[in-house]
Amino acid sequence: MKEYEVEIVLWDWLKTKGINIKGIYFNRTNKLGCKTFTTSGVNKKPDFIIGFVKYSCIEYLAVEIKPMKSSRDVHDSGKILMYYENYVKGKTKYFIGNEEIKINHFGIATENSINGKLFEDDNLLISNSTSSDNWRKLNAQLKLIPEFEYQRTSDFLRRLWSEWRNLKKRININKDLPSIGIIISNPNKDKLPYLLTMAYLNWLQKPQWGQRFWKL
Repeated sequence: MKEYEVEIVLWDWLKTKGINIKGIYFNRTNKLGCKTFTTSGVNKKPDFIIGFVKYSCIEYLAVEIKPMKSSRDVHDSGKILMYYENYVKGKTKYFIGNEEIKINHFGIATENSINGKLFEDDNLLISNSTSSDNWRKLNAQLKLIPEFEYQRTSDFLRRLWSEWRNLKKRININKDLPSIGIIISNPNKDKLPYLLTMAYLNWLQKPQWGQRFWKL
């Protein structure tokens, strides 16, 4: 499947199953005639901007899309961190129409996101709720991460978070940054789209970074 075909598959899934989604914007003119977004500054940009409702506000999620067939392509989606860095440093600005928007989240998706994973060859389900890692187990019990994850996708995401933490140290900013994660369905549960992400939880009494599993 070509990348533009993956975009159409994901657009249809997000549009029909995303209960909180208010808009999906492509980075270029497209066969569906959907609205687009533009950038200024460093003109390297992800494939989608998704507008969705969270806590009664519209937030924006920038998404890098790759076909699942090639593991190399999926791993190459790690360039989302380049878009992230360019954005937080003010090198790239995002617009819908003539209005500049704030990017609240950056994420990665493939057509296999619909099945709860990114890679094609990723069949081992692991249980977070019975994990020997007590922190992971607690987060699953609190529904901050899914009860089940696919192993390769889970490893990919934790590696992405590790590289993102190094980026955060390098730019020397630790708060009020966009979240970073992946779009997947809830394995063994439903086919709805979720954002599994690492977010700055500024509404807590003691603001901190933490994992979240938000329904889109």
